[in-house]
Amino acid sequence: MSLLVLVRGHAIMLRDGAGRLLAQYTLAPVAGGTFGDLVTSLNASPLGQFGQVSLDATGRMRFAANPTVAGASLSIPGDSTDRAGTGRSFTMIAGLTGGASVLQSGKIRPDIQGNTGRLPLALLDTRAVPGGIALGSTDRTGAAGYADAQGKPIDLGVAGTVSVEKLAAQVLGGAGSSAALAKMRLTEATARRDDAVNRRDSFSGVNIDEELSQMVVLQNSYSAAARVISTVNAMYDTLLTMVR
Repeated sequence: MSLLVLVRGHAIMLRDGAGRLLAQYTLAPVAGGTFGDLVTSLNASPLGQFGQVSLDATGRMRFAANPTVAGASLSIPGDSTDRAGTGRSFTMIAGLTGGASVLQSGKIRPDIQGNTGRLPLALLDTRAVPGGIALGSTDRTGAAGYADAQGKPIDLGVAGTVSVEKLAAQVLGGAGSSAALAKMRLTEATARRDDAVNRRDSFSGVNIDEELSQMVVLQNSYSAAARVISTVNAMYDTLLTMVR
């Protein structure tokens, strides 16, 4: 599920993976209340029909979806509230978004960007004897440590305790699943549109073959009527001649 906190408020909307609205609830904190009170309020709301809100060991709020809506995700696109002038919103403090655990900014140092050889890849050898080499230019132990760190579980805030490697796989897998789901929905919507067009045309449209056959019938009827009129005209002329 995804929880959407509206600007300047705690109006929470619960949506499924397709973006459809399942439930909504306006969170109204009471002065002097605790985070436990907020959790109780959320679980007693219509949102509680689709999952359970709880506090994890680090004090962050977690939403566990029911098996009937498995695979859903929790996200807060925006919250403009400000807690005690700290610049941190309610959803950031509660751990509902990753805003409190991300870098404010990040960039590569200009000297390293211009010369990758300045990237510190070696580790200090504390076992080196006096006069020996404790930090070698060919040492790549630090680089191996960077690679190993990708597989170690770390606390990534709203994403939970997971390795960077697994998180990247989840993000890429989620993007692929979303793209496939969008393509499937486009195919379904196109089929429904085409069916609606066909139904409309069959009800109010013109069947070319049927109209052509009707025109042929009318043309033959016109020819037959013309022959009847010609015959009657000839008989009338003959009758006038006999009378004279």
